[in-house]
Amino acid sequence: MIETILFWVLALAAVSSALCVVALRNPVNSVMALLAAMLATAGLYALMGATVVALFQVIIYIGAVLVLFLFVVMLLNLKGPVPDMPRNPAAVATSAAAVGLTAGMAWLGWKAVNLSIPAGPGGGLRPEPGLAEIAVELFSRHLLVFELTSVLLLAAAVGAVLVTRKEKDPS
Repeated sequence: MIETILFWVLALAAVSSALCVVALRNPVNSVMALLAAMLATAGLYALMGATVVALFQVIIYIGAVLVLFLFVVMLLNLKGPVPDMPRNPAAVATSAAAVGLTAGMAWLGWKAVNLSIPAGPGGGLRPEPGLAEIAVELFSRHLLVFELTSVLLLAAAVGAVLVTRKEKDPS
């Protein structure tokens, strides 16, 4: 019973904060709403028993990507008025069609996943790999990709600083 209540609370928090991400006018508030959506998603992963995925959600998406978003928003220094979004009937119809198409695709994906559940070697479900197995796989076979990703993120951070740097006047 408590799992069901917790699921609905987390699901409502994820959906409402995701709507706030696109509805809020202040970019910093949108990033904070994105933080709430990602935390709720990590809570849903943990509730499903996928603790490794929940841990990666917190470490990678919240710890790295969200901080990068906040850094970019702060570097842009948006203080001017935000222009109004057009609300003509064609834009509303297109948005409604996009939401309906996304919901339909999600439903079809859900049905496809429930039709076939992969079986392990003994006929049962495959066990989820633990944190130790994922760490050994990441830092042995995929070490070069891991290191290249860190170099790419460093280059992106240096590029962001160079783009936003103000030149001093020679006078």
